[in-house]
Amino acid sequence: MKDEFSKISDILDTSVRTFNRFGQAFEKSKTCSMFFSFWKDVVGKKFEKLSIPYELKGSILFVSAASPAVIQELNFFKKEIIEKYTPYAEGLNLKLTDIRFDYKNWASIKSQMSDGEKSQKSFDTDTPDYYTKKDYETIGLDNSEEADFEKLKNTLENVKSLPLHLKEKMFNNALNQYKAKKLRQKP
Repeated sequence: MKDEFSKISDILDTSVRTFNRFGQAFEKSKTCSMFFSFWKDVVGKKFEKLSIPYELKGSILFVSAASPAVIQELNFFKKEIIEKYTPYAEGLNLKLTDIRFDYKNWASIKSQMSDGEKSQKSFDTDTPDYYTKKDYETIGLDNSEEADFEKLKNTLENVKSLPLHLKEKMFNNALNQYKAKKLRQKP
């Protein structure tokens, strides 16, 4: 009979590990979403509508393309794309060593995108459209929160591989995500 019951410490330990895995997966998802949002800046207008990054496994980026012809052309520029994309990866503490293109899942990935709107807004993963600039201005930060965001700002400033406008975009996104979370918790 004694063996039929679990210790509360075992249950809590399992719950904490599960929560940590979920939290890590969520953070990875957010980071990848930000990383994918830079694709259009790297490949330009010609390829932004013909290709969509959809997965990052280790240091390999997987990109779906509209056709084999698009894949062939992207492969010609693969080395340049990796070189241009590397500063974005480094700014997010990611590594990019290779890109693999495919076209077989293009239709399903494209259908998940709502007229390109998702790719344009993917950087703002936790900033709902229904919050206005005025809503964000109503959220204040206490001293410890301000100190944390100051540390983030300093960290971003020390990343030499990112241009200033991307550092600002990343900082503002983090701040807005935090404020959106506080807005959701507001009674």
